[in-house]
Amino acid sequence: MKNSTAWEILAERETAALGKLSQRKRSLSLEKARLEKRIKDIDKYILEYTSGIKEETEFEKSMQKINTNMKMVTQLATGRKELEKIHSECQLALEVVTSGIMRHQEELLKYNKVRENKRFQMELKEKTIENKELDSLALSGFISSQR
Repeated sequence: MKNSTAWEILAERETAALGKLSQRKRSLSLEKARLEKRIKDIDKYILEYTSGIKEETEFEKSMQKINTNMKMVTQLATGRKELEKIHSECQLALEVVTSGIMRHQEELLKYNKVRENKRFQMELKEKTIENKELDSLALSGFISSQR
């Protein structure tokens, strides 16, 4: 098993959380786009039904046809309203996920910075120890040569 520091473990956890949130964001974005397309389709159908009513002359109008068209427009408008509600919920969920991603990215940056500082301190400590050992060898060699 690899020797991991606490900061590396925390950074790995943040990376995993970021991966999950990014996947959720992609999923929500696709759902949002699908909802927007459905809303546009409904708007197109409503326009078709209402323009059909307007284009008919007085002679062609039948109360039953107008009534049927109006019922369809009402159903489409109700469906559109429900889709808009779902779309709003999806948008809110996207904002929450995006906020979570940003929060986890900030944490990951902090952990990586601390980890990098710890690594730098360890390297500095190792160099200091190595320099002391080299100084000690040089001093021993100097003392030996003086005897």
